[in-house]
Amino acid sequence: MADGILIASRLAAFVLLLLAAGLPIYQLTDGRRIAGKQQRWLMAMLALGAFAASCLWALASVAVMAATSLTDLDAATVTAVLGATPLGDVLIIRSAALAALVLLALAVPRHAVLAPLGALALATCAWTGHAGAGEGTLGALHEVSDVIHLLAAATWVGALACFVRDGASRGNDAEWVTVLSRFARTGTLIVVLLAVTGIANGYLITGPSGLVPASTWSLLIAAKILLFIAMLGLAAHNRWHLVPALDTGQPGARARLSRSLVVETACALGVVALVAIAGMLNPS
Repeated sequence: MADGILIASRLAAFVLLLLAAGLPIYQLTDGRRIAGKQQRWLMAMLALGAFAASCLWALASVAVMAATSLTDLDAATVTAVLGATPLGDVLIIRSAALAALVLLALAVPRHAVLAPLGALALATCAWTGHAGAGEGTLGALHEVSDVIHLLAAATWVGALACFVRDGASRGNDAEWVTVLSRFARTGTLIVVLLAVTGIANGYLITGPSGLVPASTWSLLIAAKILLFIAMLGLAAHNRWHLVPALDTGQPGARARLSRSLVVETACALGVVALVAIAGMLNPS
């Protein structure tokens, strides 16, 4: 039971943290400086949701480590495990960043202020799991690589969320084309960063040999790579075919592009789900 709650809470925290970091980062790359009223409240809700999911994740992690159920946990066990593992520091720093994000989202709605707080909260994900288990120079490099990987993924997820919203709003086609076209260069950089850091992370997890026995972890990573390739294909099709079709006013282009973006977003959520599970498994 605790294992299932751990996976679910880890997935929920990942999704909420990716959005909390990705939305303001993407808006900054698109040249937008101020968050509107709706986004301000959305950011606050995302931060509160991420805090709740993170607390549940920490408790479920303690329950799994203690080989007990959540209902049988006591305060002494929780305090001892959090104090003796990185979970305690991660939860404190993440909670502080999310609390500041809630307050500043409502009081100082500038993306340049919100983005670093969301990024800090998301970066704490690299302090646990495979990246957090490393030691010395290689361990530090793995954490840095993982943070870059997370921030690049967050920017892509944040952009997709905005694109799907714009597609559903039935706004001006020309404005949507402009927004999508502006993201092309940023999107290319994101893909490069994800590919480079993904390869680096895989190498640092599997060791110098790069050989991993057949395992559930290997299958999950293979599925993640396939979904990533699918996202690349969809993004390329959108950029080179559907966006130009919308720009030239071809009938049905907006609906096709909207559907493609929804599928791309679903693939992204699939990647996050696979990462949430794979991060808990021994590669060998």
